[in-house]
Amino acid sequence: MAYVPLNIDLTNKQIKVIGGGKIAERRVKALLDSDATIHVISPDLTGNLYQLYLDEKIIWYKKSFESKDLDNAELIISATNQEEVNDVIKKSAPIHSLINMVGDAQGGNVIFPGTLKRGKLQISVTSTGASPKLVSNILNDLDKQYPIDYAEYVDFLYECRIIIKSLDLEKAKKNQLLESILSDQYFGEDEQEKLTNWLKRQPKKRAREE
Repeated sequence: MAYVPLNIDLTNKQIKVIGGGKIAERRVKALLDSDATIHVISPDLTGNLYQLYLDEKIIWYKKSFESKDLDNAELIISATNQEEVNDVIKKSAPIHSLINMVGDAQGGNVIFPGTLKRGKLQISVTSTGASPKLVSNILNDLDKQYPIDYAEYVDFLYECRIIIKSLDLEKAKKNQLLESILSDQYFGEDEQEKLTNWLKRQPKKRAREE
C-alpha cells in the first residue's frame, strides 16, 4: 500500500474513535484542534478522556462497539487491541470513510505521523509503521533544531509574506525579499520589528481601475 503525505481539513467531520485507553487518548488529543465532532465508543475512559467528555470536547458512548456505531463516520480510529473488533470495524466501515488502525498501519488507509508543531509550522514524520522508535528519535532531533520560540519566527515570516505580496514590485524582487527574510539575522525580535516596519512603509500596488 502506498501512502501520500496529506494535510486534511476535518472541520465539522464525524470522527468515530473505538476504544477509551491511552492510545485512544493520544489520537483524540491530536484531533482536538481540528473542529471535528469526535465520538468515542468505549465502556470506559482514561481520566483525561473523561475530563474531555465533561468539558464537552468529545461525545462519549459508554458501551461496547457495534457495527452501527460507524454510520456516517468520515474518519474511523480503531484504538483497541481486540482483533475481532478490528475485523468488524474493517468490514463495517462506510466505503467512503478513512480508517486508522492503531498498531496495524497496513490495516487501514490512514496513518497518523509523528508531528512537531511550532505555530503555523508543522513537520510530520512517519516510517509507515516500520519503526515508531525511529520516528521518535527524529522528532527529538527536530525538537532541538526548532525550539518553541520558532513559532514566533514563523508568524514573522507569514506577516512579511502578506506585506511583500501587496507591494508594488516585480515578481523577481518579491522573491528576493522572501528569500532574504530567511536569514538567521531575522530570528531576533528587534530585527524582525525593524524589517516589518520598513516593509510597511514601501509603496503598495494600486487597485485596478474598472
